[in-house]
Amino acid sequence: MKRNIYSILNFQFSILLCVLVLSSCRPQGDELLSYGQNDSQAFYEAERSFAGEFKAFWTAMNENYGIWDFEESFGTNWDEVYALYLPKFEELDNRQGKKVTDAELKALYLELTDTLHDGHMTLSIKNLHTGKYISVSPNENRVVRERGTEMQDVINNPTDLHTYLTPAAGTYAIKEYDGTNSTNIIVELIDSTLNRAVRKADEYIAAVDAAGGPNSTNDKLYALAADMKKDANQLLNTIHNYPRSQITYLKAFLYLNYNNFCEKYESTGKLIGANIVPVETEMISDQLGMLDYALFDGNIAYLRIGGFALTLYLYPEYQTHDTTTMAYAYQESVKRVWKKWFDAIQVHHKAGDLGGIIIDVRNNGGGIVNDYQYVVGALLPSGGWASHTLRMKNGIGRLDYGPLTPFYVMTYENEHEVINDRPIVALANCVTISMAENTVWGVQSQPNGCFIGTRTYGGLSALHPDPQYYNENYSGAFGVKNVTPIYGYIPKYVCLFGEEQKIRESIGFIPDIECPLDVNLWQTQGRDNQLEKAVDYIRTK
Repeated sequence: MKRNIYSILNFQFSILLCVLVLSSCRPQGDELLSYGQNDSQAFYEAERSFAGEFKAFWTAMNENYGIWDFEESFGTNWDEVYALYLPKFEELDNRQGKKVTDAELKALYLELTDTLHDGHMTLSIKNLHTGKYISVSPNENRVVRERGTEMQDVINNPTDLHTYLTPAAGTYAIKEYDGTNSTNIIVELIDSTLNRAVRKADEYIAAVDAAGGPNSTNDKLYALAADMKKDANQLLNTIHNYPRSQITYLKAFLYLNYNNFCEKYESTGKLIGANIVPVETEMISDQLGMLDYALFDGNIAYLRIGGFALTLYLYPEYQTHDTTTMAYAYQESVKRVWKKWFDAIQVHHKAGDLGGIIIDVRNNGGGIVNDYQYVVGALLPSGGWASHTLRMKNGIGRLDYGPLTPFYVMTYENEHEVINDRPIVALANCVTISMAENTVWGVQSQPNGCFIGTRTYGGLSALHPDPQYYNENYSGAFGVKNVTPIYGYIPKYVCLFGEEQKIRESIGFIPDIECPLDVNLWQTQGRDNQLEKAVDYIRTK
């Protein structure tokens, strides 16, 4: 089953010819060039010199980056960047007999983009000497400088609800719980498949040995079974000893290594009765990851979401009906967990005994905008909600913008309770990014909303990775990834928040109640002080 996430976002664009000319501060040529896709003239010099590559990058950014006014407020002067860095790239071209390394090129681009503040933006730059592409996020150095210690703490200590599932948690003990996790489903499948492969290999090897050992008809299969057993045990050892804090990397590792194992031993498995099942690509690319529902004493309904991809599992058009797949099993578990949270809110609010709601988006990297309807939008009236204002580039001048337009997020259309009389808390931290930050804003901007935790990441402008959409309003991705020598994944829409219509890039949202994670409390007692703070806050309202 194929799902197109970008069709979900309902981007409807007309295709216009987007042309670029050099700004007034650079010599202007007669040709109108398009950096939108793969214009051979636009990238001609960039294919031949590091200086030409830098000039193409500088010009594409100069005419298409959507927040130059914001950057100027921090003191960034893009013309000075050109004057300062062009000689450095010319020096790379003038070297004699010494290749430019990927690390050296990456360091130079990180240095020149270090003052930029867009929280999403990424660049792909071709090293003309090695032929490889380097990936650069201009916020890499800044984020490490500003959030380094806190970021490492929250990444290395992802909290869970385990401690609160027992009566020993006292007043924080959970009354009801349900949860799902795509990684756990994958690990369970792989673990059972690999153990079965080991067991069947042992049975086959033992049977051959009992019959007198391998001979000319079975020696190859005998050796393959032994190799399969060895490789399966190595993978099992990795799974069982992998740090839980590195769960995302575990999933990626398993997909690459386990699926290679399946491809290598598929025929062997069939011959000895071991059904070797590969992991479905959909499960690896899942943006949701985890979903937890809990009901705390006082009927406080809690939802933790690891990423935003609920639309893929809850919206009928995108659901799978193949009951034999892991994707179906995961889909059904997501539907079950979300519905328990939603139903608990409906039942207790109608009964008049709903204590409040906690939406936990800590360590959430964002995802699909339409998920709004299933989280904050499930608490607001139907018909959509004007979350913020959008600004779009509309010309090649740095400050050429189109008219400001309100951005309406989807709210839940079916009949549901509107929660405007009970406290709603958003829990977030420094790796709460993008759509997760918009969720925080959705809570924080409500009269009954409160944000507890630490300042969010600050990656809020809307981007689109497909360069064909660049051609509409001089914005969006420029170049073609891994085709043109430069590719930029830059803001298409700049998001302005609140009555003052502020850009929040690199700044994020500031909590109403500052509450850093108590790492020692978590590591020694398994207690989550941020979660407990949210529960206490609701109980005092």
